[in-house]
Amino acid sequence: MTSNSRIVELRKSDNIDYDKIGFPLLFARPQFGYSVSSMIRHIHTNRDINLGPENFTFPDTIQEFFWISDGEAGKKPWIALGLLQNNIYFLYKAQMIRPSTTFVNNGHMNLWVSTRYSDIIHFAMDSSIYKLYIEETNLALN
Repeated sequence: MTSNSRIVELRKSDNIDYDKIGFPLLFARPQFGYSVSSMIRHIHTNRDINLGPENFTFPDTIQEFFWISDGEAGKKPWIALGLLQNNIYFLYKAQMIRPSTTFVNNGHMNLWVSTRYSDIIHFAMDSSIYKLYIEETNLALN
C-alpha cells in the first residue's frame, strides 16, 4: 500500500485502555534514558516543530489518545497515537529487546510529532503500523 492511498481522516479506537500504554510511558523520562530529544524522530515536513519550553515533558502533555495498541515485552511494540496539549499530533512507539526486566537499557522509544495529522499517517507510520491502526480503529464521528 502506498502512502498516497492511506486514509488521513481522523480514526479512533472504540475503547481506549490507558493501561495498555502505561508501562512504557512510565519509562519515557530522562532519568531512565528516554528524554524527548532521544525519542524524537523528525518528519521532514515538520523538521523544526517547536515542542515548547526546555522542560517539555512527554508524556505529561498528552491531551488525548486516539489509538493505543498493546505491546508485549521482547515480541511486539506498544504504540500510541494522539494529541498533545499544544495541538501537536504524536505517534509513540516503544519496544523492549528482551522479555524480562524493564525499559532501562533494554529498549527503544520513538516519538514522531506534527501539526498535521496526515503527516503522522503518511510519514511516521510504516506499513505494519498503518495496517494495525486501520484494523483497530474506526472513522471518528464528530
